[in-house]
Amino acid sequence: EGAVVVGEKLTNLSEEQVLSLIHASNAFHWITDNKLQLSAGPWTLKNHEYQLGWLEEDHPQQCFIKGAQIGASEINVLKTLHGHVHEKYPQGSLYLFPTRDDVKDFSKSRFDPLIEQNPFIGAYVTNTDAQNIKKVGRGFLYLRGARSTKTVGGTKKSSSQLKSISVDRVVFDEFDEMDEAMIELAQYRVAHSSVKELIYLGTPTIPDYGMDRMYQSSDQRVWMVECPSCGKEASLDLEFPNSIRRRLDGTAYRACVHCLAEVHPSKGRWVAQYPSRSDTFIGWWIS
Repeated sequence: EGAVVVGEKLTNLSEEQVLSLIHASNAFHWITDNKLQLSAGPWTLKNHEYQLGWLEEDHPQQCFIKGAQIGASEINVLKTLHGHVHEKYPQGSLYLFPTRDDVKDFSKSRFDPLIEQNPFIGAYVTNTDAQNIKKVGRGFLYLRGARSTKTVGGTKKSSSQLKSISVDRVVFDEFDEMDEAMIELAQYRVAHSSVKELIYLGTPTIPDYGMDRMYQSSDQRVWMVECPSCGKEASLDLEFPNSIRRRLDGTAYRACVHCLAEVHPSKGRWVAQYPSRSDTFIGWWIS
């Protein structure tokens, strides 16, 4: 209170107050300054440098093409918790999975360890015994399966678990595996929100369907890797299989498509193939 903003400097605020403002606006600083612990050890950007862009992007509509072990689910869990702790989602949030069994697995393997190992998150969480609902800060985090619980008129699918809630954020995890009727019902849960965040994650299954269609309609961001030898950039994903080469001993390496020198994906940046769409829908792809 009583702060004066001069350029990028804040005066009349204590160091603790400034740090609190930074954490409220930036999920990356929130988890790094608090030394986030995961089941496998301390969280780090090492070998996952691309995740910084995910943490700092707050566009309300995004999609993520998931590759194995790239951490898209983990980052979106953290961003959801960050929003709850800093009261970005007063109506709460919904994390949607294909089935109820997926909800149980997620709650036990992902959510509960985060609470137990990180007091800066656990201090805001109550009702931890329930697998499908947690109170985080002022709002509720709902964990639901995207299977219809009843059929109306023989054809129309519905779900009482989704009808009864209103939220500010919905995360669809493994989007292609979900019932389309339940997706539409879940999307409507943010109708009365001023935030209206809809986040889609998944591995594409069929061309021009589900996640593939989502990504094609987005600004289509790819991870461009810089070659240390010639200085040119290329996407290993877009250039595959030419971006993989073999050495004389038969082992493979990631290669610059311009000069064939070895490259490392840590030295890269996100580039939108269709930047004119960035105001509408953001899409991420890294294999």
